[in-house]
Amino acid sequence: MSQHQHSKLLPEPTLGRPRSADATEAVRAAALTLACEGGIGHATLGRISEYSGVAKTTIYRRWPHAAAIVMDAFLADIAPLIRYRRKLDIRTTFTSALKELVHALRGPRGDLLRHLLGAAQSDADLQKAFLELWIGPRRAQAKEVIAEARARGELRKDFDEEVFIDTLFGAVYYRLLIPYAEVTDRYIEALVDQVLAGATPRERKASKRERNGEEK
Repeated sequence: MSQHQHSKLLPEPTLGRPRSADATEAVRAAALTLACEGGIGHATLGRISEYSGVAKTTIYRRWPHAAAIVMDAFLADIAPLIRYRRKLDIRTTFTSALKELVHALRGPRGDLLRHLLGAAQSDADLQKAFLELWIGPRRAQAKEVIAEARARGELRKDFDEEVFIDTLFGAVYYRLLIPYAEVTDRYIEALVDQVLAGATPRERKASKRERNGEEK
């Protein structure tokens, strides 16, 4: 998402008070835009209040501080873009999920995630928000996909879902947070293939090789 796209979310400063139904979205939009334009430090409570038109006292009733608002806004913004979309099998489902995650975190969103993670190291509230609103739900969705794959017989009986999830997403987040190399679609495909290589039952591997031979 470009700065121009974020700037369209940012309302003009106003002294009026938005209806309660709109206040949350107004605060989120202001916080997200300010943070993407100038970093977390730029999204102060005063600026968020000014640009959203929501009083500081009202904001404090929901969020403990400005960084928490930015976190909430970030998660609300990115969540619709990274839902697990069921595909033909576990390989294509996770390949698609990882690609969508990486694409969503390119540009300002990725920069903001790095800033939020840094702030969370010394803020228990932000750590809790990451676990409860980001990591927890994402892992639960991943486990649902894995359970469906088990039911279809795609995975070995001793398949460890915790190791699988950590290995896939750990590799991707490592490159995103310490950007020494780009996370390309080819990298994601190779990563999923390699991680799943030892997870497929032998009979399914043999069947796949036979099908590939027939196609040739």
